[in-house]
Order: sequence, then structure tokens, then C-alpha cells
Amino acid sequence: MSAEARLLAIKEIGKLKAAYFRCMDTKNWGEFPDLFTADAVFDVRGALEPPKSEEEHAKEPVVNGRAAIVEYVRSGISPLTSVHHGHMPEIEILSGTSAKGIWAMEDMLIIPPGGPFKKFQGWGHYFETYRYEGRWRIETLKLRRLYVEITA
Repeated sequence: MSAEARLLAIKEIGKLKAAYFRCMDTKNWGEFPDLFTADAVFDVRGALEPPKSEEEHAKEPVVNGRAAIVEYVRSGISPLTSVHHGHMPEIEILSGTSAKGIWAMEDMLIIPPGGPFKKFQGWGHYFETYRYEGRWRIETLKLRRLYVEITA
């Protein structure tokens, strides 16, 4: 793969991740499914809790498949006002059809009145793999928190 092709792939993966954040925050469920491979794996175990060990995460299930991921995110995010930011991507192109990346992240979730708390803010990293299928898509996504603040 040429250096130019690698740079283009990195740029396209960056746009993919930006679309992921935008679609969640704007509730764009029409565009959201196409960001994932059909067999994608979505691991956000413990995403709304203080950080846990990998052993504790292993006790919880991951979400498998594009349709299940879309429904999981739609049902969880739809009632909230959310802001997601991804920063400082470390993207490695492994081949013409495979890549991996790590994104530093920050998010804020505003809970509707009557919820268990008012605001959730968190920091951490997304660990992802991508597959090229005519365009880059998220193949696996794992979110791990470093710190959270919950406002009652």
C-alpha cells in the first residue's frame, strides 16, 4: 500500500469516527447502521459506571451484529442529550482492508428530569478495528473509561 493510500485510509477512518459521534448526538438513526460491518462487535460494558477491571467487564455481555448495536445505542441515547468528542487518533493501517485505532474520548450525557442523576461526564479511550468493504466501517469497538463524574 502506498504512503498516499495509507494517508487517505487514515483520513477516511477519521471521518467514519466523526460520523459515529455526530450520528449518536443528532440521533441520526438512518445513517448510523452503515458505520458498522454486519458482524460488528460493540463492547461498551460498564460505560455508564466508574472504571472497572477487565475481569469485571468480562462478566457482562457484548453487543453482536449491526442491527443489535443500532437498537442498543438508539434505546440508550435517544432520551438523552449527548455530546461526544474523539481526540488524538492513533490509526494503524494493517492492510488494504484492515486497520485498528485508539481514540481518546470525552462525553457528556444530560439525563431528562426524573432520571437517576442529572449529568454524566466521562473520559477514556475507544479501541477499534476497521474493515474496508467498499468504504471503511467499524468492525469492533471497545470503550474503556478512565474517569467519570456523575452530577446528582
